Amino acid sequence: MTDSAIASCAFVLFASCLAVTGCSSQPSGGDAESGAGDASPTASVASSAVIDACALLSAQDVAALLGVPIEGRSTSTDPTMPGCLWENPDNYESISIEIGNPGSAANNTLPPPEPGFPDVGTPGPDGMRFLVPGQVEFPAGGRNNMVQVAVLTMSGDEANAAAVDLARKIGPQIPR
Repeated sequence: MTDSAIASCAFVLFASCLAVTGCSSQPSGGDAESGAGDASPTASVASSAVIDACALLSAQDVAALLGVPIEGRSTSTDPTMPGCLWENPDNYESISIEIGNPGSAANNTLPPPEPGFPDVGTPGPDGMRFLVPGQVEFPAGGRNNMVQVAVLTMSGDEANAAAVDLARKIGPQIPR
C-alpha cells in the first residue's frame, strides 16, 4: 500500500469514528426516549454486524474444490473488510475471499475503473467482473467483494464458473 493510500484509509477510519460518535450521542434537551422509535432495529443490527469471512463458505464447498477439508484462516485484521484463505499445504491450491469496504459498491453495482486507468476486468454474470481466470469481483451488501479459486487442474472457464458459484453463495450472506 502506498503512503497516500494508507493516509486515505486512516482519514476514512477517523471520519467514520467521528460520525459514529456524533450519531450515538444523546440529545441535549427534551426526553432522550423521544426518538427511540424512529430507527429500525434491524437497520442498526445489520450495519454493525461483524462478518466472519471464513464462515461464508461451508466445509463441503471448500473440500469439493480443493479435494480435502481445509480450515480457513483470516487474512484481515480490519473487521469492516474481512478476508479468508483456504490453502491446501500439499499443492498450494486455494480459495480466497475479500469482503470490500462498506459503501464501495453503491446500489450493489461495481464501481467503474478509476479515471485514467484501463478497465482490467471482463464483465461477468449478475453484475460481476472477472479480473483473471478464477477471480471475480461481485457486488453484495453495498460492497465490492472478491473471490478467487486457484486450482491447477481447472481450466480458466472452470475456475471462473467455480468463482461465480461461490460468489452467488457468499453474496446473500453479506449484510448491508
